[in-house]
Amino acid sequence: MPGARVSPRPIARAGPVGRAATPGQVGHITQKTAARSNPSAGHGRRPCSLRCRGTRPPDPTGTDVSHHLERRPRVPCRPRRAVTPSKTSASALVVIPAFGSPELTNAVVRDLCRDGSDLDPALRIVVVDNAGDYVLPEGNISVHRPGRNLRWIGAANWALQTASRDGHAVCVVLNNDIRLSPGFLDGLLAPFSTGDDIALAAACYDDFWLHQRAHAIPGTAAEYVPRDVLRDVDFCDGTAIAFAVPPVVELGGLDEVTFPRHGYGADIDLAIRARAAGLRCVVTEGAYVSHLRRQTMNRTGQTSEGNRAEILHGLDTKWGDGWRADVGLGPDSFPAHNTGSGASWYLTVPAW
Repeated sequence: MPGARVSPRPIARAGPVGRAATPGQVGHITQKTAARSNPSAGHGRRPCSLRCRGTRPPDPTGTDVSHHLERRPRVPCRPRRAVTPSKTSASALVVIPAFGSPELTNAVVRDLCRDGSDLDPALRIVVVDNAGDYVLPEGNISVHRPGRNLRWIGAANWALQTASRDGHAVCVVLNNDIRLSPGFLDGLLAPFSTGDDIALAAACYDDFWLHQRAHAIPGTAAEYVPRDVLRDVDFCDGTAIAFAVPPVVELGGLDEVTFPRHGYGADIDLAIRARAAGLRCVVTEGAYVSHLRRQTMNRTGQTSEGNRAEILHGLDTKWGDGWRADVGLGPDSFPAHNTGSGASWYLTVPAW
């Protein structure tokens, strides 16, 4: 995996979830969390038994929306699985931030209902309706209407706060412009049962970051065949991400002060803080999403260059010139007018 591991060091917390840290809040995470620090940190990267199998070049145009929404031949309905706790022991809050485009949100909801996730007693699923006009099509799912557009970062922090208050071990945040592989939540949550040092886990996908791309891209998410492979990575894309609630809340959650527009770059910032505290970021091949890309961005007038500016301004201001190397990226990453990462972005080209 690209880049050098970050040695444990004083961490710049975001303060209480969504707020900036005060000078008194900057310091080491608790001794209990620090004890989980990677003993090899500062002495090179953790050895990884996985080896690259090549990656498909990124598609600079993004996924065609019509491909995902086109009418397909009817197939026999998949039986909903029994109402039993999920295969992982973790209880989880699953949040889908949405702003318009109800047909996209409906597709994600139906993928979750297909798996019976809405009936799982260990899970609570909520759509955060930032536009205030969403009508739930089906399922044992809640709708939260904040009365304003929280944006992705605000909805994610609301999810973390709610999960912490309600005692959930894991908080999952899913874009509404994705499609999910069968058994998605079981696959995404499984890594948290393997150890208590994982802070962030993301599904593999067909999109932007090469280190998060699936080893083979299926025609549709429904055709994906999961693999029992866990990648240690330097950061996780926020497209379909799970947070271990106690340590991430203790780190201060996502930094809405430094990344005030939508939250682009906040996922990288959180990964830097988590790994500095000795915690891990992983990508699981047990879950997969197909990402339509830029759907909410197009509805709200955002631009790729504006999002790039939020990333670079926030990370440069907070971490200086060294943040790229901290997350395995080279000096040529984030060039202007680029719509997908390439091999030249990385210190070491990832392939799985």
